Amino acid sequence: MLTEERLIRIMDQLREKSFVSIKDLMETLDVSRSSIMRDLQELEEQHLIRRVRGGASIVDTSTLLTRYNEPAVMFKEDTYKEAKKMICQNALKVIKDGDCIFVDSGTTPLGLIEGLRYRDIEMVTSNTYLLQKLPLDFKGQIYLLGGEFSKKYDTSYGSMTLDLIEHFHFDACFMTANGVDLESQEVMAFDLNVAGIKKAVLKRSEKAYLMADHSKLYTKGFCTWANLSQFTNVFLDTFPQGKPVPQNFVVSEENNL
Repeated sequence: MLTEERLIRIMDQLREKSFVSIKDLMETLDVSRSSIMRDLQELEEQHLIRRVRGGASIVDTSTLLTRYNEPAVMFKEDTYKEAKKMICQNALKVIKDGDCIFVDSGTTPLGLIEGLRYRDIEMVTSNTYLLQKLPLDFKGQIYLLGGEFSKKYDTSYGSMTLDLIEHFHFDACFMTANGVDLESQEVMAFDLNVAGIKKAVLKRSEKAYLMADHSKLYTKGFCTWANLSQFTNVFLDTFPQGKPVPQNFVVSEENNL
C-alpha cells in the first residue's frame, strides 16, 4: 500500500472514531510500527492530527488554518509530492500553446514546470518559489507580479499586486487552496491578503482551475475566497469513498479510493 493511500485510510478512521491506536492501525493497514509512526508524524506536521500516547487523535476542526499555523512553503514541497504530480499532469492537459495563464502560489504548481518547459505560453505569477525551480531553457514568457513580499510563503501580495493584476486578462488561472469544504462548497485561504489576490485573479480569468491534494478536503482556512462551482475543473489526486464526485472534479484514477 502506498504512503498516500495509508494517510487517507488513517484520516478516514480518525474521522469515524476520533482516536485510533497504533496497534489498530498496524493491523488494519498491515504495515510495521515504524511505517505508522512516520505516517502519523506527517499528518501531524499538516495539522490534521495530534499524536498522543499509544496512537493519534484528530485535530479539533474548530481550529482554523491561519497565518500563525500555516507552515512555510519550503517545508511543504515534499509533502504529498506524488499526489501533486498527478494533479499537475491532469492540469497540463487543458493548457494550449499561446495561452496566457496565471499560476498561483504554493508548492502544488511546481509539477507544471516540466510540462510547460518547451511550450509557447505566457505565464503570470506571484509565486517566487516556483520561479526558483525554472530551468534556464524554459521557453515561455514569464511575468512576475511585484508588491509586498512574504519571505515565509515566497509570494507577493498587497495593493500593488492587486493593481498589477488589473493589467492582465488570463485564458486560464491555476489556483491553489488551503482548505476545501465539500459540504458548503467553500474554497478557503489562511490569510485575507492571500485571499484577495486569488479573488482578483478569478475576475480576470476566462477559465479557472483549482489544484488541491486530498489533505485540503479536511482543512478549514481562515477566510473563503471562492465557491467550487466557479471552477471549470477541480483537480484532485483522490476523493473520499462513498461520496458522489462532482461533475467538474477531475480525480486521478490511480489514487481514487
